[in-house]
Amino acid sequence: MDLRGRERDEAGAEVGKALEAIQRINEQIQEIDTQRESIRTAQAQTLQQASVSVDQMLHQGRYDVQLHADQISLQQTLGQLNQELERRREKLVSAEAEVKRLERLRETQLAEHRSMEAKQEQAEADDLTSARVLMRRRAMAAQSKETRR
Repeated sequence: MDLRGRERDEAGAEVGKALEAIQRINEQIQEIDTQRESIRTAQAQTLQQASVSVDQMLHQGRYDVQLHADQISLQQTLGQLNQELERRREKLVSAEAEVKRLERLRETQLAEHRSMEAKQEQAEADDLTSARVLMRRRAMAAQSKETRR
């Protein structure tokens, strides 16, 4: 039971790690969104200016494309992490079910043991009572014989 409890605890820790990794990826995706929005804003401002630098616009465009590629890669990683999280959750649920099953088994066995002990104690008490009754009858019979003499 201790082993199953440790397995359950380890599975819970693994779920926690997966959730943390997902949170980090989500933060990175948000950061890229912010950077891309910043680039779009800068491009819009550049277009409104009288002199437009083509090199600067190309550089910003390439940077935006690279950020978009990074974002797609992170989203794929996020999908894989979500699958892994689901697998770890299933493992945790399975481990928790096993621990509960073992706890119920222990409780059932303990109840059976107590019941058997109670039956044994009752049988011993019945034997003692029977022995006392038999001893009294013998004593009364012996007393009865002595009084007749």
